[in-house]
Amino acid sequence: MTFEPPRLGPGAVYLRSLDGLFRSHADLIKVAEIEPQSLWTKGTAPTSLPRGGAGELRHLQALPQNFLTHGVGCPIGGTICDQERQVPQFRTWTEALNAPWTSEHLSIFYVRHAGREQPCGFLMPPLQTEAAASLAATNITRRAAALGKPFAFETGVNYFAPRSCEMPDGEFFRAVAEAADCGILLDLTNLWANHKNGRADLHDVLARVPFERVWEVHFAGLEFAHGHWLDAHSNGIDDELIDIASDVVADLPNLGAIIFEIAPDRIARFGERNFLLEMEKLHLLWGRTRRASRCMSNAGVLAQRTLAKPTAPSPEDWERMLANQMLSSGGLPPVSTEQPEESRLDEQAFSLYLQLVASFRRGAIAELMANTTRLLLLAMGEAELRRLMDRYVAATPPVAFPTDEALSFRRYLEENPLTIPGLDDLSKFESTLIAAAADGGSKQVELSKDIEAMLDEIAIGRLPGASTERPGTVLEIVVDPVPAVRLIA
Repeated sequence: MTFEPPRLGPGAVYLRSLDGLFRSHADLIKVAEIEPQSLWTKGTAPTSLPRGGAGELRHLQALPQNFLTHGVGCPIGGTICDQERQVPQFRTWTEALNAPWTSEHLSIFYVRHAGREQPCGFLMPPLQTEAAASLAATNITRRAAALGKPFAFETGVNYFAPRSCEMPDGEFFRAVAEAADCGILLDLTNLWANHKNGRADLHDVLARVPFERVWEVHFAGLEFAHGHWLDAHSNGIDDELIDIASDVVADLPNLGAIIFEIAPDRIARFGERNFLLEMEKLHLLWGRTRRASRCMSNAGVLAQRTLAKPTAPSPEDWERMLANQMLSSGGLPPVSTEQPEESRLDEQAFSLYLQLVASFRRGAIAELMANTTRLLLLAMGEAELRRLMDRYVAATPPVAFPTDEALSFRRYLEENPLTIPGLDDLSKFESTLIAAAADGGSKQVELSKDIEAMLDEIAIGRLPGASTERPGTVLEIVVDPVPAVRLIA
């Protein structure tokens, strides 16, 4: 490995809601890590590709920070690994932002199910075997070549208990990095979650990771829910993890950046002041790093490598199991190569993953179809609304993009109509607004309600009444880039 990452410093994942903070606090936020897919839009046609706007890219280029790019849509851990559909535009953004290296998750997202490739709704961990390490290394080599940039993979959270056929976590990361001759994005919060959930001791994992390959470190806040510590990007970094990290970063000879992550839907509650306090913590950590120790490595801490058992399922078998559990109604029995206790733990883990998928899907609908969701809540109450969402999630497969999720929910309401005043008109209006934004053009919608009057009623906690009725009207919705609505007929 000949690449030596430049010392960029502490930074954060860029969010549109934090744009002003990035521009006004360049002294604290030295690096803006851009997740391009989170800023792209996708058309409503099944074959459409996500795309980024030239205006948005120019807006980002004007930020005062150094840039990194981090993929959130094309993980490199599975047999289905897109190297062609999204990668060219990702490369365009990475080059335009002059990112010295780029990264993606060591995870699985697309699986084969019902005769086609489908997203399973969550970034799932690969089974940590020699075959999976070789597969990931091949994917990384191809991705790095397609992007034309040095590449690092992110160490992931894993809610499964370790299986008897698996390599230890740190050993698996080492095997992938050495086979691909690439860098590592060491997500210490992910590994901390694994530690607190009992999967793998953090110190043991770190003892096996090749420190000289760590180019970047991620931090975020954990959240306890569903009986597990979750990598929810929900709040500040655990103080105990900061103490551990202060020693770790001092031993990373090629560390180029330390990045803080907060989820977009958590920033309002977390607050800008707390965000800046986290950045101050990262500056203190950065002060512990040292460039002079380029030759340092922990490669000698292991006497020998433990080999995975030959009876391990293949990557294809593992992905069939993921597809069966995540996409089949009720799931199918796990792969039967494991002991009964391991199968029982698998069932518990899959139950958690399915709850997380359902939560993300409900969140996408609530965010993009906010007024439809408020109307449903007013008419049905929280418990019945949750049951409706559960029926929707059970009846429809997950999708890769939030806009597709919202439009899928609209179709479900059409196919399963509810006798709620104004629901059909409001969900039709909001879904048309989403489609206009996604396709970048104008859309027409015919309604029998006064949308403005309906929104006023809902805002004060009242179901739409007779005052919202009006003869059928046709509205034209244009998003360019701000939504505009005009009456056609």
